[in-house]
Amino acid sequence: MHRSISLIIPTDKVDTPFQQCLESIGKCAPPPLEIIIVVDGDTGQVLPHVEGIDLKTIRLPVCGGPGRARNAGVAEASGDILLFVDADVLLPEDICLSVGRAFSVTPSPDAVFGSYDDKPPAQNTVSQYKNLLHHYTHQHSRSEAFTFWTGCGAILRRRFIELKGFNEEYLKPSIEDIELGYRLKQAGGTILLDKTIKVTHLKTWSLFSMLHTDFFLRAIPWSRLIYQYGTMHNDMNINRKSRLSVVLCCLTLLCFSFILVNALFLPAAFLFFLSFLAVNRDIFLFFYKKKGLFFFLKTIPLHFLYSFLSSLAFCVVSFQYLVKKMAGTVKKGIFA
Repeated sequence: MHRSISLIIPTDKVDTPFQQCLESIGKCAPPPLEIIIVVDGDTGQVLPHVEGIDLKTIRLPVCGGPGRARNAGVAEASGDILLFVDADVLLPEDICLSVGRAFSVTPSPDAVFGSYDDKPPAQNTVSQYKNLLHHYTHQHSRSEAFTFWTGCGAILRRRFIELKGFNEEYLKPSIEDIELGYRLKQAGGTILLDKTIKVTHLKTWSLFSMLHTDFFLRAIPWSRLIYQYGTMHNDMNINRKSRLSVVLCCLTLLCFSFILVNALFLPAAFLFFLSFLAVNRDIFLFFYKKKGLFFFLKTIPLHFLYSFLSSLAFCVVSFQYLVKKMAGTVKKGIFA
């Protein structure tokens, strides 16, 4: 059965990656039914003209976050499938065919998402690490997913409406897509991670933007979501290997901090660090094969820092949960 596709893109700035994103959409064959651009925080930006595509533009005067922007786009959409993409990705020409094919499998999923490809154009180490890690994580996760992703993700319009859309409490790009996926699964829906659907991520990461995003916009709210729904699935960024990696990271730092108390903590710290490397050997081998020995060595401290931030965030949220529980304010979930 043929289903029409509405392509929805929220953006808070009109920059070069956004123009490149539109240009990639102009090459899509077949094209989507409609292309809806939601300008989140309208300051009179002039959208770039791309030959061969007509844009339906929605301008929101006050920036309210990507969840609200996507909901505004859906309100104007008429397609059977809502395809969400970020404003800094390049789409393959056959994206509509790929998405339609993903929804035609048996049993048919309620939502589908893909991954970044393994050729990010930004060449600095942090950008390569972040984008390749995302690619690796999605490509090595189960096809039956427990979450959703709007970098390139689609959902049946009727299911989206049943769920009342994205949570608009996230004022910056965060985990609004993950939260929607949790609600969809709780409602009995199915989510397919289609590893053949890949987009190119144009974002350039700095060390500061990585640390800020990973801690404040990802790990903290995701930890809260785990407490709210009372479950930690063995999937994606929170699979068992990732959790073990976090524990080994903490043990390494803990032993290292006690070296001055007792020198025996030094070999213990070294042993836990070697265990950290062993648990993540597949990831590091992937980095080595893609970019060589020097890049692989540079990713070790970055991945160790990533694991540490994940553990710190979960500890912070766990402490908040404990305080609320002692105060008797915890009901259904940590912030319910």
